[in-house]
Amino acid sequence: MTQGVVRLHVPSHMLPDGPEELPSFYKRLLDGLSEIGAKTVVVERDYAHLRRGPHGADFDFVHNGNVDRKQVLNLGPAYLGRFFYADPKGIFFESSLADLTFRPKAIPADRAAEFAALLRQQWIAGRKSRHVQPDEVTAFSRGHIAIFLQDWSDPVARSRHMDGLQMVETVLSNTFGRKVVVKPHPRNIGVETTEICEYLSHRHPEVVITQANVHDILAGAVATVSISSSVAMEGMLHGVPAILFGRSDMHHCAETVQRPADWPAAFDRALTRDWPFERFLFWFLKRQSIWASRPFLHRILERMQAQGADFPALGITPPP
Repeated sequence: MTQGVVRLHVPSHMLPDGPEELPSFYKRLLDGLSEIGAKTVVVERDYAHLRRGPHGADFDFVHNGNVDRKQVLNLGPAYLGRFFYADPKGIFFESSLADLTFRPKAIPADRAAEFAALLRQQWIAGRKSRHVQPDEVTAFSRGHIAIFLQDWSDPVARSRHMDGLQMVETVLSNTFGRKVVVKPHPRNIGVETTEICEYLSHRHPEVVITQANVHDILAGAVATVSISSSVAMEGMLHGVPAILFGRSDMHHCAETVQRPADWPAAFDRALTRDWPFERFLFWFLKRQSIWASRPFLHRILERMQAQGADFPALGITPPP
């Protein structure tokens, strides 16, 4: 019998001869599977081919994928660094987490608090974020609404209920007397962001546009506003509620605005609800995601098995 192959499907720029290296998490995943008998290869991602599968006993890992079938796990960075998806449906708003039920009372409060403290030490105390942030400290007055722009990308465009300018206009239609701080995406500044910044400079010069460190912005914010930015989760570490203007697998612990008319009530609920932030972070990141800072091969094998992986046909001998 021909041995099945574990294939990692990535865009062309991440291939072995491409301009970017594979993320270390992917390298460790392939090395770990090779050590227990799997034949592994890295191939260019081809959704048409993937969706015609499964192909024999082969098992497919898909970078930033949304392939929903047996013998597949979709990989990608989750909202905080060192946490990754290994999901049967997709990542972000297309992940299986979006359909799960979050039960806060089922999460031990002491374990959630311990985990959150570790995250705060790493991200808040270290002034770190998913994207590079300036070292300079910027002071903001407290009580502002913090809007985080993401500009156009395919996943953002498919997830959002309205575009970035409409989101900003909706918030500014009723700020409840609060100041507004807007941070453009540090890596994705395109036509949409330029249009928003020009609109603000002409129509709302009172709005602060800044590239300050996200933790300086979050420290005094009363809410984060975004389509579905990782900063929404970073805000939870600060105890700041999230208001999302797009579909998201963070919806269990956030308010969602689908139409401009939804904004006032969503903002009111965001500021008055008792949010289970620590329990949600524990549930989402520690229980549902893969934590690359800890040994993770056993969890990958569990998820592969749940997705119909034939270990003998793949040559895999799971460790005891």
